Amino acid sequence: MKRLPLLLLGCSFAMPAAVAAEASSREAQRGGQAGRATAPETWPIGPAGQGARYRCAAADGLKPSTVKVFSLVFGPVEQRESKSVQWVLLHATKANAEEFRVWLLSAGYPGQTLKEARAQVVRFILQEGSAAPAECRARFTGAAVLPTLGGWQHLLPRPAPRNAAGPTSAVFPEEARYLGHLYRREALEGSAAFTAPASPRIIELLPDVWVGPASNTRQKDETRRYDGSDYEYVRLTRNDYREMAAAGINCVRVDAEQLAWVQDLDVYYWGVGGRAVPYPECLYRSRYLGPALFLDEPAVVTRDHVIRPRLAKEPEFRKALTPQIVFETFQEHFRQASQEGAPQQLLRGLASRPDVELGQMAFAQENVYTWETMVATAAYQLGQDPFVPAAMVFEPPGRVGVRRTVPELNMTYGCQLAVDDPKHLSGLIYGFLRGGARLTDKSWGTSIYGQVDRADAFWLLTQAYDLGATHFFFWDNARLACVPYGECLALARHLRAHLESHPKRDLEQLKRAAEVAILLPPGYNLGHVHLGKGSLWGLGELNLERRNRSGIPYRTVMSHFFTEIERCARLGITYDLAWDLPGLAFSGYREVIHVREDGKVEVHEDSKRTLLSQARTPPRPSGAPPQLAVALSARRGRAPLQVRARATVVQTDAPVFYTFGADTEGVYHNAVVAWELYGPAEEDYRVLTPPRFKPRVRPDGNRYEVVTDFRLDRPGRYRLRAATVDLAGRTAVTWTAIDVTE
Repeated sequence: MKRLPLLLLGCSFAMPAAVAAEASSREAQRGGQAGRATAPETWPIGPAGQGARYRCAAADGLKPSTVKVFSLVFGPVEQRESKSVQWVLLHATKANAEEFRVWLLSAGYPGQTLKEARAQVVRFILQEGSAAPAECRARFTGAAVLPTLGGWQHLLPRPAPRNAAGPTSAVFPEEARYLGHLYRREALEGSAAFTAPASPRIIELLPDVWVGPASNTRQKDETRRYDGSDYEYVRLTRNDYREMAAAGINCVRVDAEQLAWVQDLDVYYWGVGGRAVPYPECLYRSRYLGPALFLDEPAVVTRDHVIRPRLAKEPEFRKALTPQIVFETFQEHFRQASQEGAPQQLLRGLASRPDVELGQMAFAQENVYTWETMVATAAYQLGQDPFVPAAMVFEPPGRVGVRRTVPELNMTYGCQLAVDDPKHLSGLIYGFLRGGARLTDKSWGTSIYGQVDRADAFWLLTQAYDLGATHFFFWDNARLACVPYGECLALARHLRAHLESHPKRDLEQLKRAAEVAILLPPGYNLGHVHLGKGSLWGLGELNLERRNRSGIPYRTVMSHFFTEIERCARLGITYDLAWDLPGLAFSGYREVIHVREDGKVEVHEDSKRTLLSQARTPPRPSGAPPQLAVALSARRGRAPLQVRARATVVQTDAPVFYTFGADTEGVYHNAVVAWELYGPAEEDYRVLTPPRFKPRVRPDGNRYEVVTDFRLDRPGRYRLRAATVDLAGRTAVTWTAIDVTE
């Protein structure tokens, strides 16, 4: 959707500096207005008491919610932190006779973007009809909390373009654009009465910390379900919302009935659509975040609903698939989702109402974020539009946890990351998010899903907060993905206690904390549900043994990437991660590392460029890796061939541990060995997991015997990869070939 800029051509509601100085001089000679003994040297916006009234040019046949008449009045000047700020009152009357008022205390007439307005406005007060005025403030700083839906170029009157030929000294142009309609000035007042807001209700919010669940329901029985069955859900009640707010949840989903239950709570709300909120007042509500708040997994949707259906129908596509093909497909889906999906729901809902006429007002909802599993796409998703999406929030894929994912990374890529440091997991995920946010001047956040290891969940939230995250969400539905209601409350209380102890953050400084940027070729990413296994886009057809267009195995490229990550971690260097996209500016990084498809690593430091044949392996602790041997019941035979693999693992200098995550009863097991099967064609790949995630492991002192069974139905050569890892990150890997005939 294209934005419609309203250019200030010749006339402005903000008085030009020279004219303001002259007016101030005259004001001082008269002794001042609006109760002031003397006038300021310059008016930030215009002389106090000046005002104008405008009427809609299309006076006949207006729809009920259209503003028929509005007045704009400049009020007194105040001093805030050695800065002059001035009151402005916008008073609007709709065609149905309903009224609303907006008071602004600002350093200038607010600009046309939310970012500009935030730099100017120090107080923002809304009164709807005869209700008490309401003012939203940041809890820890007292700063004004402004509406974030977008369309700031429409929320205040702007000079109509045809005023270009008018006199530059006019404070109130003859014609103005407001909320998509043309208005004509019908009166000027040199001593208009400025009515200050009467004791507004103060609503304290956290504009840089949104915390909440995905749904407006809860589980009837919160007992954890590990068997894959779903919960029974009931709608949240008024008391539930009160309990959530007390726990620190400040961003809630509501329907039309539930909306009334949160009006007296200091929370943001979303979910109720444009058909159920007053227009245009909803655009001025700082707490209203819109009917939809996120793009739902654009990268995963591309894979599951575009790529996978083709793979199922076209055998030749399985062979031809490359990361670049998936990336190109993703680009088209993301364009459609961002330009036709959630960011447009608000205006579509408003436009469908018989009482609303939007006129020329068009904008995308700017506070929408992307809730995404594939974090490698962060810089791309955040960089396609200056406003939408506003942030990326990590969606954990499947059974994510430090004691599962970090061992998998070591076994898959040959890096050596100690399992006892959770930063090796968070650094990978948050490195992509923070890097994308820095490169695009956006924000980022994280979420907790039901399958996240609960030992990690609390720390992942506070670590994200400490690194500069602003969005914190919980997925509270859909079987294993569901975080039960009581656990959402516990997580929110934990985060609230942490932020109350650490209320001051310099978000810009935190966003730019990394010294090094490590870049992947566009289209390369992590393994989705099998996050540590690494098949690109989570597709077996893009398994790590396949070769890219330069003839280099994907595993080699990704291993270089993870080795450079390990190097930074061991040296104590903070790093960001991103795709190596054209047009991104990597200014401010001391070192930029380009991991290339040709298997080389290109390092840029200051003006120096170094081309390396491989990644720089850092010094690693001494010690012996575990020992691994694999025996098969059959290494050749006719299809279908049933095979039992038996691994013998011997611990050496550190304990061996690897888990698949919780089993169907919620218990974590030491699986000891990770099994993968490649073949018979290069695009064929399977991760071998035991039934109900219960591995068959027999410990005997420092030795383990691990058994897995599998069946081979097609002729050809298969390769079984077995790997084990200790807690220091040292690995052992074996490959065994199996030949199957018809």
